[in-house]
Amino acid sequence: MPLPLAADTRDRLSTDRFGRSMRGFETVGSTNERAAQWAAAGAPEGATVLTEYQTTGRGRHGRDWTADKGRNLLFSVVLRPTLPPDRFGLLTVAAGVAVAEAIEDFVSPHSAALKWPNDVLLEGRKTCGILLESSLAPPNTDAVVVLGVGLNVNQTDFPDALADTATSLRLASGRPVPRPPLLARLLRALERRYDAVQHNGAGSVRGAFRERLAALGSSLSLRLPGTDETLSGTVQGITETGALRLRTADGVEKTVHAGEVTTRR
Repeated sequence: MPLPLAADTRDRLSTDRFGRSMRGFETVGSTNERAAQWAAAGAPEGATVLTEYQTTGRGRHGRDWTADKGRNLLFSVVLRPTLPPDRFGLLTVAAGVAVAEAIEDFVSPHSAALKWPNDVLLEGRKTCGILLESSLAPPNTDAVVVLGVGLNVNQTDFPDALADTATSLRLASGRPVPRPPLLARLLRALERRYDAVQHNGAGSVRGAFRERLAALGSSLSLRLPGTDETLSGTVQGITETGALRLRTADGVEKTVHAGEVTTRR
C-alpha cells in the first residue's frame, strides 16, 4: 500500500527533479541507507526516500536519530553533483538554508537560525538535522551523494537528554503543521538552493547561510574530530567551501572543516 504522506506530497510538488521519483515506507532502518542502495541501482538525481519511522536513523558522528512515528519528516534525496569533492560542504550549507527558508511560513513570526555545519534552530533549539553521506565513484563517473533530513514537525515530547535542546515546528508555532505541503515546499527549496550551488550561485547561498548563522560574532570552542583537541575563537562566517572561519584570541584566522561545538559564549 502506498504511503499516504508520499502520495499527498506528490500532488503538491513544484520541483523539476526532487521528489519526482519517490519511495515511501512505514518503517525503514535508515532512509540514507535505502537511498544509497537505490542510487547504486541507478536512481535519478532527486530521487527521494521517505519514511514514517527509522529504526537505525543516524546523525553526525554516528549518533542515533530518534523521532516519533508519523509526526515528523524523515527523508533522503539522491544527489549527483558535479562539484569537486572539496566543495561538498556547500551542499550541507545549501540544505540548511533551504530548510530554514521552507519552514518559516509554518512557524511565523519565528525565524529559523543555523548552527554550523548541519543544524536548523528555532528559538535556540534544534528542530532539524542534516546528514550528508557521499561515495566517490570510479574515474569518469559521477559522484553519488545522499542528503538526509530529519525535521521535527509535530513531535511534542522528547527524551530527557534532549528536552532542553530540541524543539519542533508545532512547539514553536503552537499549532499542528500539515506535513505534505511542508515536504513539497522543502523539496522545492532544496532543489533551488542545490542548483544555485551547482551553477554559479554559491555566493548567494553562502551569504544566506551567514545571515542566519546563530553563532556569528560569538566565541565558541569546537572539538576536532577523532581527537581530544579543541579550538576556540570568534565565528567570522564560512569559507568558499563551507568550512567554518574562526578568529582565535591572538588574532589568527583558522579554518575548520569538521568539528563539534562544545561551548559557546
